[in-house]
Amino acid sequence: MLDDTVFAKARAEDIRDAPFPHLVLEDALDPSVYDRLARTRPSYPGDPAVGNRRLAIPAWMLMALDLYDPVWRALARTHTDRRITDRVAELFADRWPAHLRGVVHRGTRFGVMGRDGYDRADVLTDARLEVISPVRGEPGTHRGGHVDTPNRLFSALFYLRAPDDDSTGGGLELFRYRGVPPDPVDAYELPPDSIERAATVPYRANTLVVFPNGPFSVHGAEPRGVTPHDRAYVFITAEVENDLF
Repeated sequence: MLDDTVFAKARAEDIRDAPFPHLVLEDALDPSVYDRLARTRPSYPGDPAVGNRRLAIPAWMLMALDLYDPVWRALARTHTDRRITDRVAELFADRWPAHLRGVVHRGTRFGVMGRDGYDRADVLTDARLEVISPVRGEPGTHRGGHVDTPNRLFSALFYLRAPDDDSTGGGLELFRYRGVPPDPVDAYELPPDSIERAATVPYRANTLVVFPNGPFSVHGAEPRGVTPHDRAYVFITAEVENDLF
């Protein structure tokens, strides 16, 4: 099953340790599969006149509704399988944070966000299409530096940049703390003076970036210039009911 996923070519030796462990993989999918995903990708599902607004189509919806191309239904199905979570943990191995170790084991029950609940599953997964509306008025970002929700195991973004997208920015910025992490770290956005940008993963078609979630995994969307183009990616993740840090 993993041969048909964006993780098929991922290798532990490609992990970058600074500013926190993360893996970047270009040309993640076979070009023919990626091209079909790109051609049939649903457009921004909201009002495009509202700039830099994020809306999502969850995996359960991509799988359940016939209006989505079969390639999207297949992608949602395979990327919510528990083997994706196992693969991410395997890739990061000794870099897998201490607070995540032992969370998933042989008896762990998996479900899909929005379709299942924690009454029947210990871990809920998603592979949702997230689309950011065009940038209006002035350059900006839909979300600056932040730490993901503390009940999340990992975050993965698979970029779907359109071939005619000539905008600037839109990558994933990776940050480090300037000093002691602020309290709380799980604010929607961290105070800008508490973090500094250490690296940027460019917004490129067919590119995957994945990292374990933790209090030092500070990241945000790189500001984009004014553009009529949206920004799109598949967000792949797994979460438990209670906070882990």
